[in-house]
Amino acid sequence: MSEKHSYINPSEKLDLSHLEATVTKGKKYYNEQGWEISAPISDRECIYKCLQNCEDLAGLDKLQVGRLMKEFAVERTDEQIKSEYPPL
Repeated sequence: MSEKHSYINPSEKLDLSHLEATVTKGKKYYNEQGWEISAPISDRECIYKCLQNCEDLAGLDKLQVGRLMKEFAVERTDEQIKSEYPPL
């Protein structure tokens, strides 16, 4: 059972269509709804990130994981470094 109320919002309606996601040109990727998403990464970089995340995981040999990280090391772009360590 829904009850009706008599409240009427006194504020004016705003046109916020300019705030919608926009498509920019360049090396940007978008999902099916038009939102910007991260660029795909290589398999090598994916493996490196997985190793980096589990470096201190209990039950794993830290030296072995470190050795594997050296084998799968990838260069990070300035954008990746800035996202990890944002400026204050």
